Amino acid sequence: MTSRTRDVLAGICLISLIFLSIPGASALGAQQPWKDNPEHVAALQAYAAYSGEQFKAKMDGAIQYVGTLNGSVNTGSLQSDEQQFLATVSSVTSMTSADSVTQALQTMKTEIAQYRTNLKAALAAGKGSGADLKAAVDDAVKADQANIQNLETAYWSAREKSRIDEFNFNDARRAGVLANLTAKGIDATAAQGIETQIQGEGASLSSAFEARDEGKLKDANTQLATLTQQFGKEIQSLAWQGRETTRLARFDNTTSRMQDRLTNISARGLDVSTAQGILSQITALRPQIQTALENHDETSLKGLNSQLTSLDQQFSQALREALSQARAQRTRTPRARPMSNQTGFTRPEAGSAPVTS
Repeated sequence: MTSRTRDVLAGICLISLIFLSIPGASALGAQQPWKDNPEHVAALQAYAAYSGEQFKAKMDGAIQYVGTLNGSVNTGSLQSDEQQFLATVSSVTSMTSADSVTQALQTMKTEIAQYRTNLKAALAAGKGSGADLKAAVDDAVKADQANIQNLETAYWSAREKSRIDEFNFNDARRAGVLANLTAKGIDATAAQGIETQIQGEGASLSSAFEARDEGKLKDANTQLATLTQQFGKEIQSLAWQGRETTRLARFDNTTSRMQDRLTNISARGLDVSTAQGILSQITALRPQIQTALENHDETSLKGLNSQLTSLDQQFSQALREALSQARAQRTRTPRARPMSNQTGFTRPEAGSAPVTS
């Protein structure tokens, strides 16, 4: 392999290093809750402008260098590639959705890859030097440094605003959840402890942006993701606890009312043994319901709810049969106060929630 050939290959490798892939939206902040939030879109647009200017300078430097090679080397395809790339960069300014900007960033990556392919071919045809190519690209980037730095500053500013506003939005949501749980008498001390840690990481996030330190940003976002996941699991556990308390209290209240009705009917000398047996089956399900709630077992709860519905229907039928005895005895006993059609679980009282979850 000749020295010139090695130089050309070195130049090809250099281009691979120059045109690093553009990161997607995730680089602007993890877990964006509203992807088309104007501040989020603005951060994406700022990134497209900043990275676009960087690659424009590099493309200009490479084209200038290729133009100095043998006269047989045509830079037309490279210039065409650059114009197409710049048109995509320019189009981002009018976009209003994150999906549109993200697609444009992907298109930019594709166009850079095409430019790189054509540049490799031009270098090979002109027997170019990797060192000279690097020098030309560095000079072009240096000449455009003022524009690049201004766009970089705008990008970091937009990126920080989007991420910090996202953090504050999520923080307000967590505070609302905690306040709601506390208002319901649920002990959310553990969840509040996690929220305090999350707020502390918010300060780390701000510091990382001030320093423009990608490593610290990654660490802060990773820690925030972990803590947010822990917070979510704790809230889910508290929600199940609240659900258990409400469900069992409603169960006890309903079965108590059902028993009161049977007691009242029995006091009139009517046979309620069948209904009483069914109510016993219903109350026997309480431990199973409690276990399912403690285990967060939706499948078991669904099966138990089906059993309750069936038993409630049987209870209603048995109660109707017992009440029919009262109608048959109207001429022999004082007329009873009309009774509600409500039995137990199937038809809850007005204003109350069904017993099933």
